[in-house]
Amino acid sequence: MTTVWLKIFLGRMGKYIIDFIYSYYYFIIPPVFAYGVFMAISSYNLKRIEKKVNLEILNQAKNIIKEAPDINYTDLVDRVEIPWENIIKAHSFFPYISQESDLWVSRTNILNVRDIIMHNDRKIKLVLERNGIYNFREKSVIHKNLYTEYLHRITRKR
Repeated sequence: MTTVWLKIFLGRMGKYIIDFIYSYYYFIIPPVFAYGVFMAISSYNLKRIEKKVNLEILNQAKNIIKEAPDINYTDLVDRVEIPWENIIKAHSFFPYISQESDLWVSRTNILNVRDIIMHNDRKIKLVLERNGIYNFREKSVIHKNLYTEYLHRITRKR
């Protein structure tokens, strides 16, 4: 009965693939498991570096704002200097990094780390806003709870 279902849903080729996996799964599972562990360690390595970069941006921005409280966002970004080499040396424990959704890894060097972490031009602003620093000349946006907003829209409450 199972072979009939396999032929119907997967076709003849799908049945052969399932039979191959069933026959040789002792040889297939260890490399897949090793690949998964390798990718998890690489992703964790990038997260550690990114966490330290965010902390460095936040600390430098707080110090700069203390010195010049009337500073605007562009001047603040120009004054933030991230010591990439020191952060990578201190917080990288594995020679590779990968993003969570990537299928492969990159070497841990300054160019790759900077490209992956600072891929968004607004990265510094996002880090500062998440940590409660809004005193730029731009008007700060009040974050709304989208779920209650939608619920109020449905029930017509304000």
